[in-house]
Formats: sequence, structure tokens, C-alpha cells
Amino acid sequence: MNRKKELKIVVLGSYNSGKTTTLENICQKKTKIEYKGTTIALDYGNVIVADEKIHIFGSPGQERFEFMREILAHKIDGAIVVIDSSKGLVESDEVIIEKLNLKDVPYVLFANKQDLNSCEIEHPQLRPDTPIIPTVAINGQGVEQGFLTLVELIKNN
Repeated sequence: MNRKKELKIVVLGSYNSGKTTTLENICQKKTKIEYKGTTIALDYGNVIVADEKIHIFGSPGQERFEFMREILAHKIDGAIVVIDSSKGLVESDEVIIEKLNLKDVPYVLFANKQDLNSCEIEHPQLRPDTPIIPTVAINGQGVEQGFLTLVELIKNN
């Protein structure tokens, strides 16, 4: 039986950056584990792209759930880092980027909330070739383009 490889992508970022909304815009089927509107364990969805199943996990953004990010990021093929562009890179985003760089994981940066005042996204740890995709996850703007950009990065890696 010749089975195609399935990909695992994790959506990472700080609290309230738009990770769950991003995942909801990508996936046809999804599951959330939340309390009072906040992800406390994970979000999950999947999508088929060119006959390939892609599993997408959304991590919680609160610091106390960092252990969940570590569990979800095990053996990932790629990551979407969602940044609240009205705040810029915060410390937890920087830690996420550094860990992805150390593991040489392909990732894209979603500069989310472009409908609000946005600031420049810069950090010395950010790979020079990292795609920075302007998004407004609440209405899906830029999300599909960014997701497909990541899938291409993974395939070319």
C-alpha cells in the first residue's frame, strides 16, 4: 500500500494574537478545547491540499500552557507564528521563533490584526527569508495565501 505522507503544522503565538481564528479559516473540520473563549489545551483541524492530508494544531498562548506548545511542536513539519501586529513581537513570540530556528523548522509569520494600527515586525532571530504575511484572521484576509506559502516551504525543504 502506497500511502502519502501526512503533514503536521502547528499554529503558535502569544495570547490573543488570533491563532484559533487563523486555524478556523484554514480547516474544514475543527475541534476546540477552551474555557471561557480561551484555548486551554489545543485546537485541531485538518485540510486536504492536493490529495495530501494536513493536520493543524493550534496551541494555547498563555505562558502557563507552554508545556502544551512543547507537546504539540514535537515532530512538526512546519509552523505558522501568529503575531498581533498592533503590539509587534513580544517575548513569547521571540522564544517561539528561537526554538523553531534551533530545530530548523520551516515557518511563516502571520502579521495579524492588520485592520488595527500595525507596527514593523523585526527581530534579529527572524530568518531573513521568513515570509511575513499580512493577515486579518477575523475575516480570513491573507490566511489561505500564507498557509499555502508554508506548504510550499515544507515541500521545498
